[in-house]
Order: sequence, then C-alpha cells, then structure tokens
Amino acid sequence: MRVEWFRSDLKDSQLVHLYENHDDRNTEQSQSYRGRTKLNEQELQRGDASLKLSSVQVSDEGRYKCFIQSKSWSDDNRLHWFLDH
Repeated sequence: MRVEWFRSDLKDSQLVHLYENHDDRNTEQSQSYRGRTKLNEQELQRGDASLKLSSVQVSDEGRYKCFIQSKSWSDDNRLHWFLDH
C-alpha cells in the first residue's frame, strides 16, 4: 500500500509524507515537514489515512491532497486546512 500526502496549492507540489510497504519513505519530503509528520499504521489498516502534523506553523495552512493506492484500487482526497490564529 502507498499513501502519499502532499501540498496541492503550491507551485511545486511539496511532498508532505510518503508511506509505502509498511514504512515511512520520506527522503524526498519537503524540508519544512521533516520530523513533523506521522501516519498511524494500525489506523491505516482500519482505513484511516489521517496524517498527524506536529509543531503546526502558520505556513502549514493550505490545500492538501492524499493519494492512496493498493494492489487492487486507488483513490484520492483533497482538503483545505485553515489555521485560526
């Protein structure tokens, strides 16, 4: 299974988090998200691909897209994250 979270509102779509084959694969992750993202593998097995983002910053506000792919299907979802400051 592959779960890819990225920013879809920026000129260069920034990789926020990549999970593939039971492991985080964040070598190409945007520097601004390094060490701040996490997927819960147990929740993922139940169909919950929520991304946990820690140390939230004003610059994190924006549009995010999640792409999920398995051997038998794929799907994507978009969300716009607003920060109240």
